[in-house]
Amino acid sequence: MRPVFDASPYLWADDGSLRDVYIQQMGSKHWERFDSLVSKYELSYSFDGAHAQFPGSQAVFANREGSHLLSVILGQVSVNCHFFVDWQLELDISPREILGPIEHDAVLDFVEQLSVELELPADITPENSETTPFMTYSPTTHSWTLH
Repeated sequence: MRPVFDASPYLWADDGSLRDVYIQQMGSKHWERFDSLVSKYELSYSFDGAHAQFPGSQAVFANREGSHLLSVILGQVSVNCHFFVDWQLELDISPREILGPIEHDAVLDFVEQLSVELELPADITPENSETTPFMTYSPTTHSWTLH
């Protein structure tokens, strides 16, 4: 069962920090699946601050000469990927954009789809706190665990 909007009191608290989504053990097949999934959404991509067409994750990792930002637009919420390392997917979300259950459900739906598509568990955590998740989604049981 999907956690409701206020199930975790600090999940979307506007405390000045972001929330991160982490998926570990990414490989080239996972990045290909990521590209396929996000292509179904409205996207915004920039390289060194200049808007461009998203070239795909493999091309991003082949070009480390600048900064990359891919935003997946979920209604009023932007889920951002900076492509820090190729073995880990890290997305960031601003709690200020999660105004209520509609945005909450949109984010959790996206994380669920991502986890199932990649066949890897996904954690939603405080910013830069990958070992202390608020919640984890399991693609094998199709369920969330609150921590």
